Amino acid sequence: MQIVTTHTGTDFDALASMVACTFLYPESVGVLPSRVNPEVKRFMSVHAHILRIRPRKDFDLDGVTSLIVVDANNWQRLDRMDVLSKKDDLDVVCWDHHMEGVTIQSGETHREEVGAAVTLLLEEMQRRDTPFSPIHATLFLLGIYSDTGCLRYPSVTARDAAMVSFLIENGADLNMVSAYLDDSVDDAHAEVFRKMLEESEILDVDTVRIGLCALYINNGLTSLARVVSKYREFKGVDAAFGVFQADSQKSMVIGRSRPGLVDVGQIMRVLGGGGHTGAGSAIIRGECPQVAAQQVRALLAQGCHKPVAVETIMSSPDKYRVDAGATMETAAQILADNNVSGLMVCEGNELLGGLSAQVCAKAGKDGRLGVPVKGYAKRQIPKLMPSASYREAMCLMAEASEGIIAVVDAEELVGVVSQVDLLLQVYKF
Repeated sequence: MQIVTTHTGTDFDALASMVACTFLYPESVGVLPSRVNPEVKRFMSVHAHILRIRPRKDFDLDGVTSLIVVDANNWQRLDRMDVLSKKDDLDVVCWDHHMEGVTIQSGETHREEVGAAVTLLLEEMQRRDTPFSPIHATLFLLGIYSDTGCLRYPSVTARDAAMVSFLIENGADLNMVSAYLDDSVDDAHAEVFRKMLEESEILDVDTVRIGLCALYINNGLTSLARVVSKYREFKGVDAAFGVFQADSQKSMVIGRSRPGLVDVGQIMRVLGGGGHTGAGSAIIRGECPQVAAQQVRALLAQGCHKPVAVETIMSSPDKYRVDAGATMETAAQILADNNVSGLMVCEGNELLGGLSAQVCAKAGKDGRLGVPVKGYAKRQIPKLMPSASYREAMCLMAEASEGIIAVVDAEELVGVVSQVDLLLQVYKF
């Protein structure tokens, strides 16, 4: 078995490099360290289903014959891989951009001074003409931008910039990248931030609090999305809209929202721009910022702020259900037949708990496939009412070891929210 892994405290460059390796080495499986950065954890809670990545927890290393290490060069930075470091016949491949402190000796080494490790892998993917989706392109761009400060750090090379262009050409979503990356601001942006705090208004639309500000700014000032994001976080509002004008010809509208609370993309599409539920932008020509802000107010009043309800995105529970009296062998067969990561254990229509694929695999390893699933069901699992918001589902998914969230009404299972359901909502497929 060939696996790909990276350093603990996994950042976007490390995750992106792992995923890129699963394209270049199709037989490999990514093993994600137990400790990852908060932003990566948030990304994985939605996207894990489409990545060939498994958690380090309970992953058995006995059958590993080949190890690919990305964005790391030291055994101590890996997550409990000591047993592999002692294998004399282990085939090791390294893809890394750290030149010092090497303790992992590899038979095949790709180590060069570039801003991000994923740049090296992307160059090889480009050379082989390896196909990948826009979602993967977005992750790869997150990897480059996070390690290079959006191409501002001294470590940036022309090769990193070339791969940014390559990813944008292949559908990388800059709105999604901006939503996941946090960044500091310079003096000019700090001044805009100060004015936003002083001159903004807070709109209470039903249960949603929205910050709105219209400002004249200096010509040539860009990268205002992170200022709007910081404003939303600092004020603690559910969504924020900044309307900026640097000349008399046009106003730029930038919106950021907590997932599922305000459909920023819908508002921006009406204004002639684009985006997703949590992030978007638009250009309004021939209007002063105050008039453009009034257009945003009107759209919010029309209902674009209404949160997406779980019942509108959930899946039927049929393929995720197993009877409490069924055996673990039956559960394993249902998991395999439906290619799902977890099941809901029910007695009739009543939900008793959840069963993850990892628990089922452990039962098989222990020779307990004949035991009823009721004894293995995890009783405390994330649950939602059908009327709950998409935002609540996003937050709970990171806690769902089964990879699915139960939707219940009066303790009866009426639906399931999977990672695919959330992906379809995020990317509006």
